[in-house]
Amino acid sequence: MNKSNLIEQLAAKLSITNSESERYVNSMIAMIYENLNIGDKVNISGFGQFSVSHRAPRTGVNPRNPSQKIVIPELNTPKFKAGEAFKEAVKLRH
Repeated sequence: MNKSNLIEQLAAKLSITNSESERYVNSMIAMIYENLNIGDKVNISGFGQFSVSHRAPRTGVNPRNPSQKIVIPELNTPKFKAGEAFKEAVKLRH
């Protein structure tokens, strides 16, 4: 499933137009981005938690020239931790 499929399925489930559904999906994504950018975590009960992880600067090795050291700059990366209900919903049962 991609974003377009999600928009179409949401529209069908809620009996709304695709453009309304797209606004809802885009608004939700924008709210997650905004909250993460100000340092908040976004916890959707039963689904999971979005957060930002900070990586400190560190020294690495240039893969083209292993004797050359390079500085890898600090970086903020997005992080997602699935909730228990989400994990249970996708668990493979044999």
